[in-house]
Amino acid sequence: MVHLRIVVPSDRSGKVADLLGASPSACNLIFLKGAARRPAGDVILCDIAREDASVLIEDLKELGVARDGSISLEQIDSQLSDTADRAEHAARGAASNAVVWEEVEARTSENIELGGNFLIFMVLACLIASVGIYLGSPILIVG
Repeated sequence: MVHLRIVVPSDRSGKVADLLGASPSACNLIFLKGAARRPAGDVILCDIAREDASVLIEDLKELGVARDGSISLEQIDSQLSDTADRAEHAARGAASNAVVWEEVEARTSENIELGGNFLIFMVLACLIASVGIYLGSPILIVG
C-alpha cells in the first residue's frame, strides 16, 4: 500500500475526493477542508494499492493537482486492516510486481549529479579505450 497526502485547491477537492472514492483500490479516505495553508486549499489523505498508484496519480495530475497543489506519497510498511486487504485484492496485478513510476523518477532524479570527478573519469576511460582501439587490444577497449 502507498499513503497519499494530497493538497488541492478547494475548487477541485470534490473532483479529487470523488476520483479516489470511486476507486476500489483506495481506502482510508480522509478529507480535511481548509487544512492547507501554503498552498491554500484542502488536504486529502488516502491509502492506495501499489498496483493502481501510478494510474491514480496520473489522473490527479490531469486534474492539475501537481501544478496547483501537491501530491506526496509514502510507502506503508505494515497495515492491519480488512479494508486495506480488500483494496489490495481489488487492484489488478500483484503487489510484488507493482512499480510506482513517480516514486522511481523522484528517487533517481535526487541522486543524479554531474560532477567534475565523474567527467574526469569519463575522459580517462575514453582515452584508454582510444589507445585500445589504436593498438587493437580488446581488453583495453572493454576496460
